[in-house]
Amino acid sequence: MRRRARTAGFTMVELIVVMVIIGALAAIGIPRLVGDKSNEAAVFGDQVVSGLRRAQKIAMGHRRVVSATVGPRAVVLRVNASGSTWIALNGVDDGDYATTDTDLSVTTGVLYFQPDGRVTTDAAGAIAWVGSLDIAGAVNGGTTFRKITVQGATGYVE
Repeated sequence: MRRRARTAGFTMVELIVVMVIIGALAAIGIPRLVGDKSNEAAVFGDQVVSGLRRAQKIAMGHRRVVSATVGPRAVVLRVNASGSTWIALNGVDDGDYATTDTDLSVTTGVLYFQPDGRVTTDAAGAIAWVGSLDIAGAVNGGTTFRKITVQGATGYVE
């Protein structure tokens, strides 16, 4: 019995493996090429939430008012030393809760975390903060990717 000579070409298994690899690369690469910022917005949103929650914990733990200045691309935390003097926190860098992505921004404002856990619009704690912060992108017509809700009466951030 004679054996057939092997012909040149690829097997079906090899072709399927190559197609699966190309499909996986396309699923990862195409959103980055198109400019989809949802992943970056999710990460930045988590950083903003983390910064606000940390501000509340520091305020309650140290029994001091902590200001969280929410800029277009960062959250900067300061503690009230005395009166109108605000100082940086030890171990917290101004870039800890920030993004370098110029297409993303967050609603700006200043939130004051009181020692009892409330969030207010003033350092004295007279007016409870009501509202939300939006993580938006400059691409796709200013699409809002995430809404961060802060409940002033309880200090809950989600």
